[in-house]
Amino acid sequence: MNKLFIFFVLLKATSSFSATIDVRLIIQNGTRTLVDGTQVLAKTFSTSTSFSENSDTFIWSKGDDVNLKVVNLDTDAHSFKIDGYIDFGNIPAGDSIEQNIQLTTAGVFRYYDNSNQPYNEYVGLSGLIHIKELTDNSTYFYWDLREIDSVWNAEIISNSAQPTLTDYEPDYFTVNGKSHPNVNGDPIARPVGNVGQEFKIVILNNGLSIHSMHFHGYHLTIEDDSKKAINIGRSKDTFPIYPSEYLVLSCTPDKPGEYPVHDHNLAAVSSGQVYATGMFLTLNIAP
Repeated sequence: MNKLFIFFVLLKATSSFSATIDVRLIIQNGTRTLVDGTQVLAKTFSTSTSFSENSDTFIWSKGDDVNLKVVNLDTDAHSFKIDGYIDFGNIPAGDSIEQNIQLTTAGVFRYYDNSNQPYNEYVGLSGLIHIKELTDNSTYFYWDLREIDSVWNAEIISNSAQPTLTDYEPDYFTVNGKSHPNVNGDPIARPVGNVGQEFKIVILNNGLSIHSMHFHGYHLTIEDDSKKAINIGRSKDTFPIYPSEYLVLSCTPDKPGEYPVHDHNLAAVSSGQVYATGMFLTLNIAP
């Protein structure tokens, strides 16, 4: 994610007015360098003209008018869908589709390539959209969870194969495309704040595995749960999140300190079988 896009996200997150937004989202094929230096092929949606190692996260507001153009710079055909909003259908290689979207519904939405499911989504063609209420001035952090089977990426992208889902054995695990310790340097991922000041975390699982995020130091309250609405309002320290589902959590810290957050599946707190990397970061709360 480039610096300009981070600035745009933070600016929108603190605004209280609707806007007209032009977005040019590019489908690209490139190489990801993982935390231990391993390189894997990947495909992503990005507003950057250079290859981005994780699909962009978008924070918009209810009432915004988005002019969205999706450009396919890959050599394969793809598609584009925002759950609950729009389905662009087929986008041939070298082609593009443009459409206006009026944001009439607030919430968390997943966007993805819904062709060749689940393989195109798996290699990186999926991302997170948060459409906020105009009156929502909360502080948010965002976690786009996904895992990587380094053998699968080469099979899918280089050989157009469809690996058997029961043979899926991911060996790298990321938050916003980063593993520990690099994810602590991501300003929209690492929760920071002060005692007594509420913040919220939006978590979307763009992977194929169930993850269970465990918090040290605090209990958090579920504000939204796309899979089990019955969980809304519950406070605890561990939160299972299923593939293609999302959670919105609220935390008001009662003490200062730096506390770890990690997947309770310890295999996911690793990269290339090296512990503790993977889905691991810290909350940093000042007095």
